[in-house]
Amino acid sequence: MTLFDTQPWLVTAAPVPAVDDQWRNTLPLAPVFREPPPAWPTVSPAAAVEAATSALSPFSQLGGAAARLAASIYDPPEGLANAPAAPGWDLVLVVDTSPSMTAWYPAANAIAACAHDMPCFHSVHVVKMHHRRSTHRSDLFASADIPVLQAERFSSDRPKITLVLTDGVGAAWHRRLLWQDLHEWATSHTVAILHVLPHHHWSLSGIRTQPIQLRAPQPCCPNKDLETTPATDCRNPAREGHPTTPQGSVLIPVLEIRKRWLDQWTRLLLTDFLVHQQTLEIAAPSQHPVVPSPGPAHDDAPGPDQLITGFHTTAPEHAFNLAVLLAAAPLNRFVMQLITAELAPAATTRDLSAVLTSGLLVSIDSPVGEEDSYGGITYDFLPGVRQSLLAWGESSQTHRVVSLLDTYLSPFAPALKGISTRMRSPDVQALPRLTRDSAPYLAIEHSVLTALSGETPRHRTVAHALRERLDAMTSAQPSAGAPTHA
Repeated sequence: MTLFDTQPWLVTAAPVPAVDDQWRNTLPLAPVFREPPPAWPTVSPAAAVEAATSALSPFSQLGGAAARLAASIYDPPEGLANAPAAPGWDLVLVVDTSPSMTAWYPAANAIAACAHDMPCFHSVHVVKMHHRRSTHRSDLFASADIPVLQAERFSSDRPKITLVLTDGVGAAWHRRLLWQDLHEWATSHTVAILHVLPHHHWSLSGIRTQPIQLRAPQPCCPNKDLETTPATDCRNPAREGHPTTPQGSVLIPVLEIRKRWLDQWTRLLLTDFLVHQQTLEIAAPSQHPVVPSPGPAHDDAPGPDQLITGFHTTAPEHAFNLAVLLAAAPLNRFVMQLITAELAPAATTRDLSAVLTSGLLVSIDSPVGEEDSYGGITYDFLPGVRQSLLAWGESSQTHRVVSLLDTYLSPFAPALKGISTRMRSPDVQALPRLTRDSAPYLAIEHSVLTALSGETPRHRTVAHALRERLDAMTSAQPSAGAPTHA
């Protein structure tokens, strides 16, 4: 498995234009999201950046436009009479960090690194959109990021682009918390949404698009200045025209991360031709109220078996088998990617994304350990779902997951040390000491012991003893965790 899964909708074999090292961005760019431990079998960062570079290669055309639009921001290097055009765009990359976007964090790292190295960008500012617990638009961004987002330009000599990387599944999209910000940005500069899902899956998200023919009256103009005509009428490319959107509305192009889509959008920015785009229409601020939060679940909510059956029926290929494997492990993004890379090589990022959006998981608001730690627990299955999923799997698969945990995760989660031995030869005396820190891991060990209880009577005995200890601890000191739906 590669970062972008080498699927045709995301990466093409288009050649990457040669870049003169003289104009490479010399400022360092740390990864947006923490990378897995070096020894873990995961996707190579170099391969990931190479895939992103291929997909984003149309952006290289922006370099010449920047030089034509504004004076060079650098003096030509001494001795280079034909020095290449200096970078002339400022990029703000807004990365959605909703729970469902966890699968796409490596993609975000690669896209940011690729943009940082592209000679057309003078600067790349990465902003995280924090809406795990958002109830208001003011919760979406850290206060330090607000000036970067609200700036019309960082320099009068350079245009600004804001790209939003998302799957559109989080509450901020369904509740339209971001609509006012999108409208403000699109009024002052160029804005687009990079959708990590293919177009035929956009119906799963809160981003509802319509096909439109757009024209930029001037290169690099703000979205509010784009001229429109219905996408079904492409016969008359005359310039007269034709706003078809309500007054005060703006149109945000929504793009698959694929060369053909980015080529089209780049053509829109640089020419005055009509260009076909999928667009999200954002009405004037007074006309897009925030959608209320959904009410609490009813008593007739589906049970574990119904949820699993529904997911099994509709899940993409390999996604259900991946969910079964994940049921044997404490979950965070590093563990999920480890298991996917090592035990489910046929599964793709989209399959992991499908598990995250399946309704089987909850995101833990108060993670066990650091949220970005390798051994932390940031996701859990709904009650009863983990045990039911484990029943679908084979014991050999479960042992393979447990062996991975013992090898790679136990240095960061001491309660897991020796778990592979305990699963093959259960012994009450070998159980780790039960503490507040070890309890979440031992609860998962109990589920795995129960799933393997058909192997030997000792599995059942140890599972029963561990259940009694966990119940006694819960009654004495109830957990303060606050899970939310992923």
